[in-house]
This record gives sequence, structure tokens and C-alpha cells, in this order.
Amino acid sequence: MYPLINEVTRIKMLQFPVEKIDILIDSDTNNEIDDQFAIAYALLSPERFNVKGILAAPYVIDDGLQDPEEGMLLSYEEIFRLLRLMGRENIPRDFVKKGSPRFMKPSKEPVPSDAADCILRLARGYSSENPLYIVAIGAVTNVASAIQKDPEIIKNLVVVWLGGNDFGHSPDVFNVNRDKYAAQVLFDCGVPLIHVPAYYVSSHLITSVPALKSFIGGVNPMCDYFIENVAGFRAEAFATGKEIWDVSAFAVLMNASWSTSEITATPIITDQLTWSFDYRRPLMRNIRTLDREAIMGDLYRKLKSL
Repeated sequence: MYPLINEVTRIKMLQFPVEKIDILIDSDTNNEIDDQFAIAYALLSPERFNVKGILAAPYVIDDGLQDPEEGMLLSYEEIFRLLRLMGRENIPRDFVKKGSPRFMKPSKEPVPSDAADCILRLARGYSSENPLYIVAIGAVTNVASAIQKDPEIIKNLVVVWLGGNDFGHSPDVFNVNRDKYAAQVLFDCGVPLIHVPAYYVSSHLITSVPALKSFIGGVNPMCDYFIENVAGFRAEAFATGKEIWDVSAFAVLMNASWSTSEITATPIITDQLTWSFDYRRPLMRNIRTLDREAIMGDLYRKLKSL
């Protein structure tokens, strides 16, 4: 079903790019408090990223919101709230696309959405020599649906996904367990993939309310909004930190020296949400460690620059 990519070509596509790159962001922005940091970081890094658009991804919360379409629509509106806080009200409204109204089903049929159509339209204009980077920081039905609709686009893409945990741990984390069939498509289709684990990799990007107040407090409305969000995330903030998970997916592309990684065979995500290994499968890049100080320093400086 999926086209084969020569492994020499694949390894070239998995190298960290030297030049400025085109990216498309796929985000469940309203789900937590870290997507806003990550999107702002990307938009405030024009020396590295040419952001082609932002796609709203569906989400649900176990003890809260249960409708993935509502989650997607809340994310869609949150993206515009962030753009207003950044003073970017003049960005065309079609820069942001509504995503899938539901998660992918066991049949793995594509879920129609403006976001999937956007991926298809853009991807067809790229190549293996000049790929489009999709930075996915939520459930991946939007991305998987585009691939299922036209598998040929995998030859023109590099997907960076903050998905499961490192391979010594279960893939059973938020971005996988709500949308495991889409995650299986992503890992099975052969698209050049850079996997950024949650634990124990992006989990090292921790901040706190006192740190945020010290480094970015009072400098602009966006930063104050971020601090308010982090402060409200947990009722008890004493001696606690908060992961800014999603920044990691952009940081690994920002500077190759800020992470260590391995090229390895793409594992299988089983229906039981475990990893299974077959070393005959296509190669991928798996991030192993992050340089927290370099990444957080760059993030704080750029947020203050707005």
C-alpha cells in the first residue's frame, strides 16, 4: 500500500537540516499549556522555520472533555487567541485549519478534514531533496488521514512527532492512547520519522511559575498569559515543576547539538499499546537526550523578544 523509500534516501532525509526549513504544525493547542509555548517558539524563530500553517488536532480528557471534535474546535480558537497575543491578527484566517472531528477508527480509513487536505496540497509541492516537515505535537489523525488518502506523499515528508515514551517504556501516553490507530499508521507507513519520546526525554523540559516570573514575567501580554496558564494548571504549585513537553519537537530541529539520537528500525505499536520490534522495518530517528539549558534559554530569550 505504501511506496518504498530507498534507505539511503531515507537516511539523508533523517539528517538534521542545515538550512531554513518549511514546517507545518499539528497541535491540540487547548489541551494543555505547553502547545502555546511551542507554537510561539516556532513563530519567533524565522531564522530557522518558515511556518506554512497550523492545524488543530482533536483531543479528549479522561476526567473532562469527551468529544474530540469539541477539543479540536477549542484548539482552533486557542490558536487564534495565541496569534492575537503575539500581535499577529493580520495573519490570514486560512493559515489555521480545522482538523479531524474524531480519531481514526480501527479500519484506518482517512478522516476528512481541512487539515488533512492542507497536508495533501502542500506535500505534493515538495520532494525527498526538499521535504516538508510536519511537527506533530498531539494525536496524529490529521497526518495519518492525509497519508491514508494519498500514501505517495510520504516521499515528500519528514514527520517529527512527540509520541510514545522511549523504547524501554510503554508507548501508552496521551498522544498515542487516544488515537492508537493513527499512531500505528504513522509508524507503519514508512514516512521518514523523527520520534521525540515523552518519558524520559521531553519530560526534562521543566519550568516553574517562579522561574517563568523571573525570566519572562511582565515583558509582554503573551508571556503573562503563559505564566497564568502554568500557575492555573495545578492547584498546589509549591516545589513543583511543569513539563513544557511540546517545545522539544521544535528544539531538535532548531539545533542538532541540542539532542542526541539514534537511527534505528521503526518499532510496531501493538493494539495492547506496547512496543514490538522487527529490525527489518524502515529506519527512523529516535531522540534520546535533550540539552535542557540550551533549549530553555533559547525559548525564554525568544518569548521576551516579542
